[in-house]
Amino acid sequence: MKNNNVLITGSSKGLGKELAHVFASNGHDIILHGRDKENLKQIKQNILKKNKKIKCYVFEGDLRLQKSLGNLYEFAKAKQTTILINNAGIGSQMNLENMEDNEIEDILTTNLNVPIKLTKKFYKLFLELGKGTIININSILGLEIGEYKSIYCASKWGLKGFTDAFRLEAQKNNVRIIGIYPTRVKTKPEYNYGMEPSTVARKIYDLYANTNLNELILDNRPKKR
Repeated sequence: MKNNNVLITGSSKGLGKELAHVFASNGHDIILHGRDKENLKQIKQNILKKNKKIKCYVFEGDLRLQKSLGNLYEFAKAKQTTILINNAGIGSQMNLENMEDNEIEDILTTNLNVPIKLTKKFYKLFLELGKGTIININSILGLEIGEYKSIYCASKWGLKGFTDAFRLEAQKNNVRIIGIYPTRVKTKPEYNYGMEPSTVARKIYDLYANTNLNELILDNRPKKR
């Protein structure tokens, strides 16, 4: 598993950053992706200080743009990447009638279309390599519904359906498809409750490395009596 290189989209902060640290600490070469180049450079420095035997690369780009999507894939392909983590996402909590069409498009593109398109590209590569793993970071709202989250839920339920259906064909070719469904992760300063990103990242890595499971639900909400 040590030589399995990993691409993590949206890894300039939050859960993506912690996933990069966890995979790096376990000997994986890392491709960091995001739109904040300075953050990415700082994370790369921090990773390499702690893990001197691995390689860490930075790719800046907006995956809503087809050119960036293609360039990222070609970059990762050249590094013989065998693990794709679709982590980049946009949150939303708004009345549907108050949403602009471009906001709806951004959510559906980032949360659903981009993971599907990247999966399609990497699946072809993984078929050539004879192995691969795709981890889709979803949300508990890919399993439930929430008020004022109709478009967000649409994107995450769509990702859930895609993940489960595509697994049926991918598993026949030694390609593992994993879905992750956490409740709130403390990825923003204003979040005063939720799971720590480092804890979630470790649980995801443990599932990947030490089990044959293909789904992880992380629900830290108080249980109802």
